[in-house]
Amino acid sequence: MQGLEHAGAIQFRRVFAEADEVDWPCPEDHDVTHACSTLAGSPAGEEAVAVCDGLIDLIAVLFSVSGRHLRSPKRHGRAIARVRQIGMYIAHTTLGMRMVDVATGFGRNKSTVMYACHLVEDMRDDLEFNQIVARVEQIVRAAFHLGTSRDVGNGR
Repeated sequence: MQGLEHAGAIQFRRVFAEADEVDWPCPEDHDVTHACSTLAGSPAGEEAVAVCDGLIDLIAVLFSVSGRHLRSPKRHGRAIARVRQIGMYIAHTTLGMRMVDVATGFGRNKSTVMYACHLVEDMRDDLEFNQIVARVEQIVRAAFHLGTSRDVGNGR
């Protein structure tokens, strides 16, 4: 949790504590939503980049960090790296993207995505961290019109 506190976790908990009551705007003609929800399989190539761009924009807002820093090939410190790792984990597990496509979308290599997924999975043993990731997963499912976690493949 140390890195997330600096990345806006306190504000995240305050703002999204009652996210279930918020009517999230979901434009029907949004390209990212279309790319993710209408494909039979995992988005690849340009579609993967579009989906990841939408996800990066969403997590940048949720954690109050710069989308430019999240997209940068540089690490930009622990807090930015941790938010990026959460984004890569969610792209793989919640959106069901292949790790190689997540790597393309985040401008990283597959081994970096694998490391991020394993790290976030291990960190979910911490109750507070798990609650934050679970809330982000819920928001991403709503934003990408994916339904409940039972409706979405695990992607692992």
